[in-house]
Amino acid sequence: MKTNFRHFIAAAILGITLLSCSGGFPPEFPAADFTLKSPLTGSEVTLSSLSGKPVIIYWFTSW
Repeated sequence: MKTNFRHFIAAAILGITLLSCSGGFPPEFPAADFTLKSPLTGSEVTLSSLSGKPVIIYWFTSW
């Protein structure tokens, strides 16, 4: 039960943060382009192909 509540709080904080960000990062600080394989389709997706769309990168580690 505690885990679900923590996930809810984390999602609420993320949502509030995303709503408060109006313009994102300025263009003089672009993120480095990289390519990943989509877990849904198996095709390759580059960060630059998602330009102009909101992107959330969830980096999980077990340590």
